[in-house]
Amino acid sequence: MGHHEEEKIELIKKSFELRKQKKYKQAIETLYKVLEYQNELDDNIEILSQLGDLYILIGSFDRALDQYQKALSTKPNNEYCSQKCFEIYLQTNQLNKALKTAMAMCENNKSTKSFHNHIKALITLDKKQDAIEVFNSLDESIKMDVDILYLISTIDTEKKEIILKKILEFDLAHKEANIELAKIEFEKKNYDKVIPYCLNIDEDCAFACYYLARIEAIRKNHTRAIELYIKAIELDDDENDFYTDLAKSYIDISWLDEAILSLKKSINMSIVKNNLQNLDEKHFLSGWTYIKKNELSKALLSLNSIKKDSHLYPKAQILIQIINLKNSNISTAISKLENISLNEEENGILLDTLALCYKELKLYKKAINTYKKGLELYPESIYYTLELIDLLIDDKNYDEALELINEFSKKNKNCAAIYNSLARIYYRLKDLNKALESIEQYLKLDKNNAESYYFKGLILNDMENYEEAKSSIYCAIRTNPLIAKYYSQMARSYTGIKEYENALTYAKEAIEIDQKEINYKKQAYEISILIGNEEQIQNFKKQLERSEKILKLRK
Repeated sequence: MGHHEEEKIELIKKSFELRKQKKYKQAIETLYKVLEYQNELDDNIEILSQLGDLYILIGSFDRALDQYQKALSTKPNNEYCSQKCFEIYLQTNQLNKALKTAMAMCENNKSTKSFHNHIKALITLDKKQDAIEVFNSLDESIKMDVDILYLISTIDTEKKEIILKKILEFDLAHKEANIELAKIEFEKKNYDKVIPYCLNIDEDCAFACYYLARIEAIRKNHTRAIELYIKAIELDDDENDFYTDLAKSYIDISWLDEAILSLKKSINMSIVKNNLQNLDEKHFLSGWTYIKKNELSKALLSLNSIKKDSHLYPKAQILIQIINLKNSNISTAISKLENISLNEEENGILLDTLALCYKELKLYKKAINTYKKGLELYPESIYYTLELIDLLIDDKNYDEALELINEFSKKNKNCAAIYNSLARIYYRLKDLNKALESIEQYLKLDKNNAESYYFKGLILNDMENYEEAKSSIYCAIRTNPLIAKYYSQMARSYTGIKEYENALTYAKEAIEIDQKEINYKKQAYEISILIGNEEQIQNFKKQLERSEKILKLRK
């Protein structure tokens, strides 16, 4: 082996190492040095091909074409260089050149790949009938190639499903065919049929994870859905927007911070890729989530981003009135809501918000009539039924509330909320035993509701069962330690068993959490009198007098 030949081999080795290190420009420079040597014809074609590949890696398609075409000028039938030219023409939208190259490949080499390229070029040029004619002219063995069959499935809408299933007879793990069949069955809501297609794919596939996630979300298995959405996003590398659906699952389990983060990513993807089709929906979801988080200025910013011609614009105006409601602009909210007109399908959110406004103003009869309209539109709505029951209780219409509870419980025996409503009714009717029995039934079904533990403690305090009341109120405080009335009720329990120092500790905590509530200061003052500590008595007496003066001024 000559000295020059050894140098050439070393340079080629060096170019491969540089390519592995992703130092593509240095690899190109090295290969140009190789071309300076006198080489065999086939060696030159190989080096030119490698140069073309490297230029593709740095996104220089014109220079890549130059290298492949130089190789083809020497050896016109070189299949690799022809294939690369075809792929570049497709990628750079030079479709007629892609078709010409594919047809030349078919003439030179009647391979399955050449015919695949020919059909693909025709489809890309929207010459679907020509593509079908080329397919029909092929030998039966080539017609059964799964990649060619998949191309035909994209243009033959009538036989699409049949062709896709045929592909799976030859290749059960064919990725595109499985995903297309999963999509077809998903749109038909045949969710059990979607799952096998997603599981057929050998490798991890973003869309397979995505469809499995959608099914889990529909079935209310949101934790599993979230895991699958996240996996889809990782596999997809942000090619597709799965973030909106991920946000919806986060919202359904009240992970609001995570939902906002996902929606922000989704909105950014829409803007970067100039895909603004679903942007209004993302702003709407963001607005709704910010309202849930009580970040009202951010909510308003999101909702005001929705275009006036969007079908979501009227709904956004309703959410804006929820913001007014939360900001105590109740009369403004009502006047705006009463002038919003939506079609029947969209009326739910309007009726719900209007009823909440009436409820806030204690216009219970108007709120009741509004929810009754909602039930006319959505007779199976559990939410409307439960809201209506509670409003009937607020309006002291206990007979109608009980009648509705009895009807509702026939279909929904394990709904905890009805037992809370029953407890409210019996408590107001001063039937404390039945009230206690109802709230205990509630807690059997939902052990994580702080308000229900508090309500149980309140009933037990009224029954002078202070020790049991303490245990229940402690559960309420442990579940949600930021509610002032829980501490006040605990102070009442300790007062009942004459442990006044403990009682005062809890009364002070109630004042610390809610300094505007005069009753907490009154309670602390009364407990301090029972203790007999003159300094504490004077301290709480001054606080109480100051609060009473402020209250008079406000009136």
